Amino acid sequence: MSAATGSSPRCRALLLELSRYLDGDLAPARRRAIERHLAACTCCGTMSIRMRTAIAACRAEGTQPPPRAVMVRAAKRVRALIAKSGITAGPR
Repeated sequence: MSAATGSSPRCRALLLELSRYLDGDLAPARRRAIERHLAACTCCGTMSIRMRTAIAACRAEGTQPPPRAVMVRAAKRVRALIAKSGITAGPR
């Protein structure tokens, strides 16, 4: 996927499977095809590295609860979205 040509259909298809690739959920033949593309396409290769780094950071932090302020903001946002959609929330 180069800046000069924009994203190719092949790059878009790969990006849709990138998460499954990083999780090891693809058949060996498909995994090898993606690895060849990542080695040849700088943009997709960079995206793969960045996603792998983000996943590792999330897993490392996954053992820690979010700060209370984050939880309070998230709860307020969820309540606002529910109110906006007209969905009735069940018991808390």
